[in-house]
Amino acid sequence: MRTAINLPFLLVAARVWLVEILVSGLNYFVLMGLLYEPRWGELRAHQIGMATRIVYIPVFAYLLLSYNRNYRARDLVHGGVLWLVLTLIFEWGGSVLLMRRPVHEILIGWHVENGYMWPYVLATYLLAIPCTGAVLHALGRGARAPDQA
Repeated sequence: MRTAINLPFLLVAARVWLVEILVSGLNYFVLMGLLYEPRWGELRAHQIGMATRIVYIPVFAYLLLSYNRNYRARDLVHGGVLWLVLTLIFEWGGSVLLMRRPVHEILIGWHVENGYMWPYVLATYLLAIPCTGAVLHALGRGARAPDQA
């Protein structure tokens, strides 16, 4: 009998997310903070950095699904939710508890009406795995058929 949660898939998804977070740290602290912001200002640096992140998150989803093909459609949704939850925990825990940033400073990135893009990044975390899985399935390179017991 197959369980509802594909734990091996989610464990690999969590490991891939950890690697992506390292890349995002480089993107945030080095590229955005040291390169873009001094040249173009805080908002433009945020926009460039978040747009870059929106592009490479699906690349990590592709790598996850290309090398870990034992999943079903519901596993893709679970993986997207996992990435979103891990990102929110990391963002709030790391920013508030470790870096001691005030909440109002964190919430600036949530204001899309002012040109900030953080909600779009979060949507990308949620949708990257299911959308990439759908594309791979349409191309015939999706999940292997699960073993029948």
